[in-house]
Order: sequence, then C-alpha cells, then structure tokens
Amino acid sequence: MSTAEAEAPRLDRAEAYAKVVHRIYHDRRAAPPARELLLAVAYAVFLSPAEPERRLTAAARVLGKKAGLPRFDTLVAADAPRYQPPREAGDWSPGQAPGCQAPRLREYVYRPRRSATSGEKAEDAVVPLRRPPAPVVHVPAGYVPPVDYRNARGICGANSHHKVLEHDPHTGWVIPHWFCKRHVEHAERVAAQVAEQNAAAPEPIPNTGGLLASYFKAPWEKVYRRYAPKTWSPPSYGLAADDWPDPGDPPPLRSRLRLVAR
Repeated sequence: MSTAEAEAPRLDRAEAYAKVVHRIYHDRRAAPPARELLLAVAYAVFLSPAEPERRLTAAARVLGKKAGLPRFDTLVAADAPRYQPPREAGDWSPGQAPGCQAPRLREYVYRPRRSATSGEKAEDAVVPLRRPPAPVVHVPAGYVPPVDYRNARGICGANSHHKVLEHDPHTGWVIPHWFCKRHVEHAERVAAQVAEQNAAAPEPIPNTGGLLASYFKAPWEKVYRRYAPKTWSPPSYGLAADDWPDPGDPPPLRSRLRLVAR
C-alpha cells in the first residue's frame, strides 16, 4: 500500500471531523458545557488513536477533572434527555415566588412605608422627623413615565403563597400560576379548571439534553443510566433531541455517526 493510500482514510476522518465540529458550533441547543462534551467525543471518534471500544475513555481523558471528579461524568449526566420544568414551578418562599397573577381590580399606586418611629402625625413621632425636600428629576422633553408592571399586566402582584400547576394539553409542559393569600378562592377555582386537563395531558416532551444521541450512534441509554441520577428514565419520545416533537419548527433528519461505547 502506498503512502497516499494509507493517508486517505485519515484525511477522510479529518474532513468528517471538520463537518461535525461546524455543526456543533452552529447548534443553538448546545450550551458551552454541552458543546465541550460533543467536541471531546468528536475528537475521540475521528482523531484519537484509541481503539473503538475505548473512545469514550479517550473523551473523558481529554475533558480532565474538576475538583477531583471527572468532568465527563458530570457532562454526560447533564446531557441525559429529560424535561426540565421552569424555574417558576419550583417550591419558592413568598418573597422569592412570582407575584400573584390574580386580576387587579383597581390601579396600583405607590405608597411609601411609614417610618417605624412615626405615629399618626409627624409631631407625635418619638424622634422628631424633618420633612425632606421635594425631589427634582430632570427628564427630556416628551418624557413619558413608565407604567408599573402590575398596572400594565392587570395583575395583583402581591407576594404569593399558593401555587397551581397547569399542564399543556399538547406538550405536557408545566405552566405555573401563583396567588397571594387574598386570592385563595381564585387559586382554588383555577385548580378546579385545570384538573381535568392535567389528568389528560401527555408525558412532557423533553427540553434538555439528548445532544450526544443526536450526533453519534451508540447504546446511549446504557451510558445515561450509568452517569445520570438513579431516578432518571428514558423518555418515550426517544433519546435524541432531533427526534422530539416540535410543532413550531420540526428538526431535519440527520445521519448519525457510529460510536462504540466503553
């Protein structure tokens, strides 16, 4: 075999590697950690001299460790396909939860809090208070003051204490609704309205992970079960993010590269 013939497979792998890297960098779903994982696996598939059954080991060696733990383990666990509910659906305290979504009946007007040392009148204060001068605000001509978000959205906006979760009938995704103490009856009414819809909602479509399975062919379920939490289970929609339903913008079908997992 000539030298040119021996170099041909290597050049083909380098060209394929360049194409995959180009796709990875233009994939908006790949955040920096996921992108680094995909690039490491692509290197192990195309450029690493490791044997096929040791390619994931080569990728793990390239990624190194952080705080004494292999970064490969953490990144693969983060790529496990699953549905990640929105932050607003968590169990938040009243001061951290979103404001009450009940409809506002009258316009919100800002009222500054009274001083703890003041009584009903300024002269009744324990510590005499001097009225501060009126503020002077310089604004350009035609300035329109901003509208408070509670008035713009027509919501109560008070600290919430009650949460109602609604499941989208098409995607199964969670839509959280929050209500304050004054609107408990409104929260109960909304919960009754969405009860039947939630019972019939489908399994949530995954919105996180699934990129490794979209770029490379391998027994990824076995790999994910090894690194993901024990509570993880494969979604019924498939492991690859390219296979998940997306009514707004369905992804094109793409060929996947063969990879032998360690």
